[in-house]
Amino acid sequence: MKFWQKAYLITLALFLLALNGGIAAVLSIGRQQAFEAECASLLAQQHIVAQSLAEDAAAVQARRPQALPRLGESYAGQYRPKGIFLRVAQGAEVWADTLPQPDEPLPEPPPAGQRLHTVRTAGQQRYLYVSAMLPAPPEEVSVVCAFAIEDFFVDWARTYQVCFAAGAVVSVLMAGALYAVLRGLSRPMERLAVVARRIAEGDYAARSSQRGRYKKDEVGQLAAALDGMAARVQENIAQLSEAAERKQQLVDNVAHELRTPLTAVRGYAEYIQRAELSGEERFEAVQYIMDEAGRLAAMSERLLQMAALRGEQAERKPVSLPLLLGRAARTAVPRAAAHGVTVALTRVEDCTIYGEEALLESLIVNLTDNAAKACEAGGRVELAAQRVEGGVVVTVQDNGRGMDAETLAHLGEPFYRPDKARSRAQGGAGLGLSLCFQIAQSHGALLKFASTPGVGTTAAVAFRTGQTGE
Repeated sequence: MKFWQKAYLITLALFLLALNGGIAAVLSIGRQQAFEAECASLLAQQHIVAQSLAEDAAAVQARRPQALPRLGESYAGQYRPKGIFLRVAQGAEVWADTLPQPDEPLPEPPPAGQRLHTVRTAGQQRYLYVSAMLPAPPEEVSVVCAFAIEDFFVDWARTYQVCFAAGAVVSVLMAGALYAVLRGLSRPMERLAVVARRIAEGDYAARSSQRGRYKKDEVGQLAAALDGMAARVQENIAQLSEAAERKQQLVDNVAHELRTPLTAVRGYAEYIQRAELSGEERFEAVQYIMDEAGRLAAMSERLLQMAALRGEQAERKPVSLPLLLGRAARTAVPRAAAHGVTVALTRVEDCTIYGEEALLESLIVNLTDNAAKACEAGGRVELAAQRVEGGVVVTVQDNGRGMDAETLAHLGEPFYRPDKARSRAQGGAGLGLSLCFQIAQSHGALLKFASTPGVGTTAAVAFRTGQTGE
């Protein structure tokens, strides 16, 4: 059974219980109050009859006591047409009796000054019997009045029937309206369930159509949450697919990069093994093998460094930027000078950052080497460090050939080289910038590049205030 069907049955059952219970309670209270009012009216009539009879009996007792039975008969005959039945007796002597005989015996009359009333059935009719003792004289005179009240019960039976029939009509209307409302409210939830099922089956582009209809209620909120979840899942799937593609590309690139030096090493090894070589030729072949082995060793070292930095946070120790940039410049100057490029320090403010000094130096040296390789002979690389709002920025700027937007978008990808022929000739494997990005990330810093073709490139490493000694 579906949830809306359970809600329908439970709500309808509670409604029927409340409605019929309310009708029964109201009718019961109303009937009791009406019965008490009816009894009060009839007791008032009984009081008039008893008072009049008591006065006349006292007068007859004073003048002609033997006429008392005829007085009782007179009263019984006088009030019977008015619907009042009397039984008048003195002790065991009955003066008059027009009472309908009840199916059950009547209780004994109460003491003088009190009245006792009860409902008894006589034949097919119900009567209200009122018993009382008349004040003396004469002594021990009792009077019992009977009033027909069958119409009262019949009228209230009809009232019960009408009210419960109206309740049944209201119940039927309520059942239909409740069914329509709950069925209508359940349809959006069923449509959301269909969307959720499609998402579970792999259709991450599925979206709910209920979001616009029910913006402010819970259905709209659920639809929005479901659409948000689907969008997030679709985004995560896309990111995972992209990451898997990047990993596969990395594996392909590693295989490609390893194949070239290994092929060369194997070729020169076979050449040395099979050919008759002079000492100079053998030296050149061995030197080539050593160069290619060195390239493999450097590539392996970079890959190991990148693996070690992945997901790790660098140590936090104070590092002086002027000293750091000075050491990095001294390390990079010889290699830059070999290409005819000048490395200079400019605008280096006295700042302190927190990090692992060796890694930070490797970051600056790598950026400086890349900047020098991008310059022609006579080029210039400038290193700077200055305070900015919210932290410190270290920049490495060159006036080399620059890069276009597509190249900037791929910077940091392993084995990506903007100029493959030049990078390979210079011994690069396309791992230096990937390592730079990971070093910056491990320090919580942000590495950005800005470049214009033919003008130059600026690499900026931004350290936030919490990573500096300010």
